Order: sequence, then C-alpha cells, then structure tokens
Amino acid sequence: MKRLIPILILFLMFIVLPIGSYLYLSKGVDYRLAALEMVLPKGELIDFEYYVDGVALSSKTLDKKTALIHVNEDSDDTKYLDMIYDQFKQSPNLELLKIVSDSLVEEVDGFHRVYSPSAKAIMEKYSGKDIILVDTAMQVRSYYDLNDSTVNELVRDISVILPLKKKSSIKMTDR
Repeated sequence: MKRLIPILILFLMFIVLPIGSYLYLSKGVDYRLAALEMVLPKGELIDFEYYVDGVALSSKTLDKKTALIHVNEDSDDTKYLDMIYDQFKQSPNLELLKIVSDSLVEEVDGFHRVYSPSAKAIMEKYSGKDIILVDTAMQVRSYYDLNDSTVNELVRDISVILPLKKKSSIKMTDR
C-alpha cells in the first residue's frame, strides 16, 4: 500500500496533468482560430487624413496599429464608446478615431476626431454601420452596429486581432 501512493502521485504528475493541460490549452487555440475566421479581411481602408492636436496625419501612420473607427456621427453611442475606451485605453497598439462632418463636433474621450473630405468617403461607404475595425495591414476586418449584444462581439474581435506586446527576452550581461 505504501508503494501505491507514490506511484499514483507520479502517474498524476506525469500523465494526468500534462493531458489535462493539453486539452485545456487546445480549447483556447480552437477558440482563437474560430474567432479569427469570423473577422476575415473585407477589403482595404480608403486612405484619409486626420488631425491630432492640430497636426495633420495620414491614415498610413496607423500602420502597425489596429484602428477602431466610429463612422456614424448621427448615432448616440457615447455610452458604448466610453466602455470601449475604458477597456482598451492602456493598449498602445489601438487607435480610436471618430469621423465627423464638422470640425466643431464635440470630441469623445479617447477618440481622435477625423475631419477631412477623404474621411467623408468612409462615412458614405459604411453608412448604416456605427463602427469599423481595421487591422495593422489597413484591412477592414468587420463593422458593427453598436448595441448591448454587439459590443461584446466587438471587444472579442479587438482582442483577437490586436497585436500582442512583444515580451523582452532575458539576456546575459557581461560583468
């Protein structure tokens, strides 16, 4: 009997735990792959200019950043935009833009206002939608009507395509 307990512990450590870990992690991989299939590229974003603190920037400066662009200025989505901003305000790889037809439109926290003729073409192209999700290669991944159910989808999709922060590797230093 005394010999059986160490054998069971070793069996648990070397057989059951690795199999359980593999099954758990494979579910996560399957979830991520399924989520990526839902946000396949739907075309390239039109090039446009936008202004941050009075400085004109091209949409090409969004390269290597994921962008969330609010295109429906007529909708009252402040509650949802605030939720999205609160969720992702610490992310350096996410740019939040709001396309407006008038430069005097009030700015929403965290969302840079985009006011230019080329930006209006985006409003026209995606009329009927509230927000579009653009990846680091300037490909439109999806568009959403903001409401209680789609905000959860939007947050999930952002987290799936948002580039992960690269971890620094451990390096040995010479003394």
